[in-house]
Amino acid sequence: MRMIEAVMRWGSPAIWRANNKFYAALFAYLLVALPVAIYWRIPIDVRLYNEGFWVFGFAVAVILFSWISIRVMLGRQDNVFSAIKEKLLENELAERIIKGLPVMLVLPVFFSIFTSMKDGINRIVPFYADKAIMEIDRSLHGGFDAWQILPQIFEIGAVTFVLNFFYNLWFVIMFVVLFCVTFSAGSERLRSQYLVAFVLTWGLLGNLAATVFSSVGPAFVLPFYGDRTFSPLMEYLNATNAVYPIWALYAQGMLLANAALDGPRMGSGISAFPSLHVAIATLNAVYLWRFGGLVRWTGVVFLIATQIGSVQLAWHYGIDGYASMLATPIIWVVAGRIAAAGGSRASDIVQVESR
Repeated sequence: MRMIEAVMRWGSPAIWRANNKFYAALFAYLLVALPVAIYWRIPIDVRLYNEGFWVFGFAVAVILFSWISIRVMLGRQDNVFSAIKEKLLENELAERIIKGLPVMLVLPVFFSIFTSMKDGINRIVPFYADKAIMEIDRSLHGGFDAWQILPQIFEIGAVTFVLNFFYNLWFVIMFVVLFCVTFSAGSERLRSQYLVAFVLTWGLLGNLAATVFSSVGPAFVLPFYGDRTFSPLMEYLNATNAVYPIWALYAQGMLLANAALDGPRMGSGISAFPSLHVAIATLNAVYLWRFGGLVRWTGVVFLIATQIGSVQLAWHYGIDGYASMLATPIIWVVAGRIAAAGGSRASDIVQVESR
């Protein structure tokens, strides 16, 4: 009955307003990306992430449902199924689904178009900026490359392996936070701010800035430029890989192989400046900061680990992450202004209708 009531309210302006800022940001991105793709003949595949995205989304939903069920069963309820149902209704499950599903339906398409555009960066602006970025990076680090000034503990194979594990965990954390925000039932303005900032971060930093500062990063300067500057780092990673699996090397090999193919693949596209990994970790740290306690500091620690991992694993120059950490809070503030525009009344209407 609750689900039917939520569906009946779906046509109300307040429910539509819950997602309109996100859709406006997405439309603006498409309005720029698609003409650029047509002009530079960049192949677009909108189905790259369809299967993987929904499998992961289903897994997150199962985990969350299992967590709620376990908590109910530990409470020793007389009727477990009724108690689980009541718990789900208490958490406004119907409203969350009605509000969040329209966002989830278009996210795989957004990610697919983003990857297609990233894969086509070299068609628009051939890779050129690495030398200048390396020089700026060294000037910031006393004449050294960023990886050379990291503490020696990061030159221990086991530590590098752990760092690589957390760097790969970025994908899981990104999707979990995105999933939770999309289906959140708290502040409408905060939810809208995060979703708008998410689209802007990927579009402005991951596509636009990455194209303007077209660069490949430390792992690829040798195959693309014949530059052996980072050969010592790559030799260390390969030696470590003989003892501990360094998954970054496999991913870098895959990206290099995909670069020789025509058309995008899942996860394809080489780009260094700015670091999208660090940008999203920064966005999540900013979002999670307001929750305080362990959640707040988990976001901060993961951001630090992502920045160090991006350098030590030869994905990025140090400045790639610094730029992202400076730009992302600005995007967050802009997204907040966008979310606040006409949003207070929509939030009030949602609260009235949900009573």
